[in-house]
Amino acid sequence: MAIIDLISDLENANDGQRSLDAAIGLLLGWKRKVEYVKTDGNGEPVRKVFWIVPSGDDPGRVPYFTTSIEDAFLLAKTISPGHVGGVSWDENGRGTALVGGGPYCEAATPALALCVAALKMKLRKEGAEE
Repeated sequence: MAIIDLISDLENANDGQRSLDAAIGLLLGWKRKVEYVKTDGNGEPVRKVFWIVPSGDDPGRVPYFTTSIEDAFLLAKTISPGHVGGVSWDENGRGTALVGGGPYCEAATPALALCVAALKMKLRKEGAEE
């Protein structure tokens, strides 16, 4: 998924979703691996999906970027280490966030808003590298 499409999906989401977490994970270098293992019952192969951490070959759990403010913060720090940022929410729970010198970003929750702000910073940094 292109980063601009992922940003749009995050901005339009009503709440966090594991499919969005997976898409963010793929952008950060997580790898999805599928294996087929035999069951002990009738010997039919069973599909097993797991994730490999970006820094090696170990299996891991993709963080809950879109539902956990701590994991969204991890995303922001991974994309923009050394930059400051902020996140806030209103009385209805909608979030607003910003990372570094990027724009204020709004979404349905603070975690989603922080994900949007971090990914917009990533997009901005990649544009500056070209």
